Amino acid sequence: MTREEFAVFQGKLKNADDNGLDIDVIVKEYEHRNVYFYNDGCIKKILASEKNLMLTTDLINAALNLVGSDRIENPKLVNPYVPGELGYRSVEPDLLLINDRGENVPRDRISIDVQHENNDSFFNDRLVLYVARLTGGMEKAGRFTRLENLHVVSFQFFDAFKGSPNYRHKVQLRNQEQRVFFERQTVTLIEVNKFLKQKDKFAGDNSRIAQWLRAIDTLNREADFSEFAVDPVFKVLQNEVKLCNFSARYMRCELMKDFDEARIAYNKAREIAKNMRDMGVDISIIKKATKLPEKEIREL
Repeated sequence: MTREEFAVFQGKLKNADDNGLDIDVIVKEYEHRNVYFYNDGCIKKILASEKNLMLTTDLINAALNLVGSDRIENPKLVNPYVPGELGYRSVEPDLLLINDRGENVPRDRISIDVQHENNDSFFNDRLVLYVARLTGGMEKAGRFTRLENLHVVSFQFFDAFKGSPNYRHKVQLRNQEQRVFFERQTVTLIEVNKFLKQKDKFAGDNSRIAQWLRAIDTLNREADFSEFAVDPVFKVLQNEVKLCNFSARYMRCELMKDFDEARIAYNKAREIAKNMRDMGVDISIIKKATKLPEKEIREL
């Protein structure tokens, strides 16, 4: 589902729950649909799962553009999703992993974050705060040790660097001569909307992160996935985004923070559907325009 369709689905769950109806029935109705991958709760359940560590590792290496001996090979989840539970949550980024590189070699600490909106001027401040907290967590009690490699990856739906021809940005501490001051700390920003809105421009980009962004977009739109399904990593991803993997309980609890947006989108869809129906618009057209089921449209 697209983000808008997923919001409508969440709104239906909320509405049913508020009225004492069986939300499992709604989940069953959507079980063959794909969830919206970039939703906080969905991406956490998919990527913060031990069984999907192959997916997470591949995405990390793609985002960081790591190849050869620099690749993250055997990461461990610091905050794994526990089946039947809600997983661990904190003020830090939702996905946090560590990767050991051997004796006397600093290990990696990797976080993955998704940001849809930049409604305030504090996003950069919050991102720097995340970096500071993650860095502070590396210090051993009572003594200072060599810092670990820190990689903060943020998938953004707004442009961090407007006017830049790039959609992937590697941010590091540098001096006025652009020489890297501390190479073991990076913030990688992936501007998802820029990539998707300029598909023709990036058509020749066959990097692994470009393949990931195209694959995720195809799954969100529920379009033909055959060209990606031949890739074993993306084949697993295709199965994991199915809504049948998510319980109604998980949907209601983990995604509660999206309630306001979901309610607004759902109510707007119902209003539009009713107006179109009252104007005599064909039900099939209303269904396609609002993503609401035919039965609900007729009962409005």
